[in-house]
Amino acid sequence: MSSQQSLKQFFASKVFKIPKYQRSYAWEKQNVRDLFEDIQEALDTKANHYIGTVVLAKTDHEEVFNIVDGQQRVTTIVMFISVLIRKLEDKEDHDFYRRYYIKQKDQFKLTPLERDKDFCFQLLDGVITLEPESKSQRFMLDAYSEMENIVDHHIKDPVQFLKAIEALSILEFVEKNESDAIRIFQTVNDRGRDLSRMDKMKSLLFYFSNKYLSEKYDDDINDKFGEIFELYDDIKLIGEDQKINIINSKQFNEDDLLRHHHISFSQESYDPTGQQVLDNVKLNLLGFRKNNDFASLDTYISKYLDSLLDYVHAFNRIISRTVDNEDYYKLFSILGLSVVYYPAITQLEKNFFLDKILPTKGVSVLKMVEIIDVRVLKIREYAGKKHIAEFAYSLNNQPWTIQRIENHLLWFNSYEISNDRFKDYLANYDYYKQTSLLRTLFIDYCERLRNKTYPISELRKIMENDPTIEHILSQNPKFKPRVYGFNNEEDFQDYKNLLGNLTLLEKKINSSIKNDDLVEKLNGYSTSKFKMTSIFATSLSTTKTFKKEDLQIRGQQLVEDFAERWWA
Repeated sequence: MSSQQSLKQFFASKVFKIPKYQRSYAWEKQNVRDLFEDIQEALDTKANHYIGTVVLAKTDHEEVFNIVDGQQRVTTIVMFISVLIRKLEDKEDHDFYRRYYIKQKDQFKLTPLERDKDFCFQLLDGVITLEPESKSQRFMLDAYSEMENIVDHHIKDPVQFLKAIEALSILEFVEKNESDAIRIFQTVNDRGRDLSRMDKMKSLLFYFSNKYLSEKYDDDINDKFGEIFELYDDIKLIGEDQKINIINSKQFNEDDLLRHHHISFSQESYDPTGQQVLDNVKLNLLGFRKNNDFASLDTYISKYLDSLLDYVHAFNRIISRTVDNEDYYKLFSILGLSVVYYPAITQLEKNFFLDKILPTKGVSVLKMVEIIDVRVLKIREYAGKKHIAEFAYSLNNQPWTIQRIENHLLWFNSYEISNDRFKDYLANYDYYKQTSLLRTLFIDYCERLRNKTYPISELRKIMENDPTIEHILSQNPKFKPRVYGFNNEEDFQDYKNLLGNLTLLEKKINSSIKNDDLVEKLNGYSTSKFKMTSIFATSLSTTKTFKKEDLQIRGQQLVEDFAERWWA
């Protein structure tokens, strides 16, 4: 049943809940500004302004409806109205609007997801005491702050603006149960964000469960995808807080989880797009339906649901350890594990291998993955997608032992790049722009010079201060290259970015010395907390020089040390 009505009619005699399978609040400040402009345009033109569709499902309580589609808009409108209400001078107006849109007696008109409920209610009450603890709560607070700015500085008459909101036109679909509502949602999403492939996967599985398996997995699909969306929010929040390369970027979303899982679930592709994943699952489901093989259809949906949820849980466990575990923090937040290894490392975690010790090498599987990432994926610059995908798939579909894991990792590490070739890469290639790699190599080197590792608190402090890769002989020198043993300018350019001319330096010190000559840099180097740099300063204070030959000797010393540390 559908009807187009005003927003005031839409809210009449209704209480809204956001069901647990929905995704968390995700509107940003720009979405709030767009909504404000829509309302302002309606007010200025006195036109009937349409703001989209909302799909509702009835519940066992007559006045209570689950929001299946449109929760972002409804939540934002309710928050916007709550900010406007507090600006009303007339008490009767204030009380009326609050009862109608925000809270009647002890019941809020809108109940968000359980994890965000208390935080959202305090926003609606205008008493903010809790700190945001999730990505969605941060979005809520940012959106709410933007609304306060708009109301304080751009709305002269709150009552008039409230009436403009009430007059907005909305198309309402009300279905008798969740299943029918979700089917409507699959085809109607006219004003919200584009559906992700994860959303579409949920709808696809729901459709086949609902239509061909007598709704057997409907509740399971809703529950598990609700959990997946919540886990994704946690992963994204931790990734941003811990500055994990890819997860910290806007390019990483839940569709990446879908793709990475599928690499270990299916051999269809070792680098699928989100659409290819969706198409592959759909093709399997259609094949079972075409052959009337509903037992296999049942098994496939059950297996896929469990596998996807287990994968996201395992990945969340891995990322969560970056908060308080030095090894995980180094791998993800400093080095930045190559994304091609995400499916394999997650399957290793799922199978409880990640923290186990390799029988003959005496290092953990995690540390072996770090060695591979440095040697093969960073230094060798080998994508390795096919080999790694095959490994991830095998981990998910065959029994493995720790000895077999060790054999595979040692083979992959040495097969792709021998020790001699590794040294050659280190000695002769320009890695200056690979900041995360060099930071890892140099921080690790400083730990060995200190004979102790940095605790995670110190590692985090180091990274917060954004350590730089310093050129000992400046990139843009004030000196003539011949004075330092180089044949000419071109000869210096060939050497300036090699390991022997690089060290680790605090950003503040680097900024102070800039392109100074060596003697002038000495005082800065002497104050560095990084052992490799302070040791070099001591040597420089004695020799008073650092020429091409010294650069070559220092570079070779680093190469030999790194080859022993990052072994094959």
